[in-house]
Amino acid sequence: MNRKTLLIFTLFFLFSCKKQQPENETDFTREVLSSDYAYGSHNQQKMDVYIPQGDRDTMALLVLVHGGGWTQGDKSSFAQWFEYEKNRGRYAVININYRLDNTQTRPLPMQTDDIHSAIQSLRNDFMFPANRIGMIGASAGAHLVSQYAYKYDTAGNVKAVVNFVGPVDFNDPEYHTAGHWEWIFSGIEYIFNLPYSGNEIQYAEWSPYHHVTSQSPPSILFYGLQDTLVPYSQGERLHQRLNQFNVENEYYLYPDSGHRFNNTDTQHALSKTAAFLERHL
Repeated sequence: MNRKTLLIFTLFFLFSCKKQQPENETDFTREVLSSDYAYGSHNQQKMDVYIPQGDRDTMALLVLVHGGGWTQGDKSSFAQWFEYEKNRGRYAVININYRLDNTQTRPLPMQTDDIHSAIQSLRNDFMFPANRIGMIGASAGAHLVSQYAYKYDTAGNVKAVVNFVGPVDFNDPEYHTAGHWEWIFSGIEYIFNLPYSGNEIQYAEWSPYHHVTSQSPPSILFYGLQDTLVPYSQGERLHQRLNQFNVENEYYLYPDSGHRFNNTDTQHALSKTAAFLERHL
């Protein structure tokens, strides 16, 4: 085999064995749209990806994380928001599914690990630096983005957290007073597969509230006074905790809304969220 033939064979072998990427490897400024992109091997580890055309080094990323009590739900609940951001073209955005909890698993750290894996996949597979991140979550998704931002984002890449009715402090006395909220918390104990009594330290570890520091990212919080799934005291406690550490935050309590907001409150929350993200991203 002469040298020319050997060179051609070697190049063919290298390129044919190279992992296929979803990227044009010579153009990192083009627009990218990918649905149900697998960021892991589990069939629930899928995400929708949108990256606007432009310089990715200066582009912020929004991470959307759905709710569903850690055991159900789907990224389709954030599909309209994803579409809105895609049409605006201001931020890159990923809308993720994550591994849902079942009787053989616990939500944490499995689901925060999935958030990390999705962001890492964006970095590795789409060549997106993801060093300016805004995180938006609803209900259990708000718990997950808050936990990720306050506890696991040691590099400080998360610059803004948007929390819609998220449970954030499992040690809240409201959860452990006889009546409705104690009954609700029994469901949390079932999902996390651990009784609260005797495991208060572990439940604190699973609570974003207990990981707030002076370095935590700015946060905006939305809760409903009529909520029967998450006590509004969760928002008040986190608001006070962020203030204690001088972390910039906004807290909105809607007297007439429950776990889902009415149209007026929804529009107000979306307007406040847009302004908050523009300031911090």
